[in-house]
Amino acid sequence: MPPVFGDFYIMEPFFTHTCRKCGVTDEAKFYHAGPHLKQVCNFCGFYVKFFDKSKVPDVKEIKLKIFALADKNLEAIETGKKEIGFVSGLTGLNEKLQYLNLYLHFR
Repeated sequence: MPPVFGDFYIMEPFFTHTCRKCGVTDEAKFYHAGPHLKQVCNFCGFYVKFFDKSKVPDVKEIKLKIFALADKNLEAIETGKKEIGFVSGLTGLNEKLQYLNLYLHFR
């Protein structure tokens, strides 16, 4: 069982990397690049690699981390959604990427 802080597990980041351009170690952002999923540095936007779409976590897992990061505050989550331009009704990979962006917003 992972370490616990309060009633939430201490979270491991989803996709940490060290950027070859800026040297920052951080989580990555993801963008569509044609039929591919492109992983880029969250700090400088430099290309990291093309990413396997099947390795993107499920929405439920991402939502749990967001809930923990927002300190269980649903109002803060709704505010965060407005700040990033969250679009309701997306499905599949688009939904996952949108929630990953929300996760990065709270992190």
